[in-house]
Amino acid sequence: MIYGSRYELLPSFLIGFHGTDVKTAEKILSGKGHLSSSENDYDWLGHGIYFWEYSPLRAYQFVQEKFKWQGRNEKVAVVGAIIDPGLCLNLLDAKGLGYLEAGYDALLTERGGEEFLPKNGDGKELWDRKLDCAVINMVHELRALTQSDDWQDENPGTTPLQSYDTVRGAFWEGGPIYPGARIEKKNHVQICVRNPESIIGYFRPIQDS
Repeated sequence: MIYGSRYELLPSFLIGFHGTDVKTAEKILSGKGHLSSSENDYDWLGHGIYFWEYSPLRAYQFVQEKFKWQGRNEKVAVVGAIIDPGLCLNLLDAKGLGYLEAGYDALLTERGGEEFLPKNGDGKELWDRKLDCAVINMVHELRALTQSDDWQDENPGTTPLQSYDTVRGAFWEGGPIYPGARIEKKNHVQICVRNPESIIGYFRPIQDS
C-alpha cells in the first residue's frame, strides 16, 4: 500500500523565528526587506530560509552564539514569521525519510562512489552537515528533473513531482539536560523555507515580562 502526496501537504500555518541583527530585523519588520536564503554547503536542511519552529528563545540564543563565533558586535534581534508549509519534505514522516534515502542513492551514483561524497562533521564539528545538505538538495533536484520537457517526453503519462515549499526536521543536540536524561539541552525543530511565498508575513515577537 502506498499513500499519496496529499499527506505531504501540512494544512496549518506554523510560527517560526529567525535571529539576526537589529538593523536587518527592523528593515524586515518595516516591510522594506526580506530574509535571505542560506546557501552554505553545510546547511542542515539544504538551501533555504531558516526558522526555529515555535522557539523565539532558541532563535535568540543561536544568533548570539553565531555572532560570537563570527566576531560580530551588533545587537541581536528576533523576527517572527507566519509560515504556510505547503508541500513539505517532512523528515519526521516515513515518506519524507524515504525520499531522503532515494536522494542519497542518486547522489552516490552522480558522484561515483562513497569516497567522493561530502562528509558530515564529527565531535565539535557536528554543526557541519555537508553530506545531509547535499542529499537534501539532491531530493529537490530529482523533483525538478521530473518537471523538465525532456523527462516528460521520456516518461509520457507520468505525473511530474511538485517542488517542495518547505523542509522540516527535528534535531537532538547539546548533551543530556540532566544526568541520565534521554532529552538534550538544545532539542529543536527547524523549518527551511524554499518557496518565499510560503512566508505569509513577519511580526515582532512579544517579549515576556
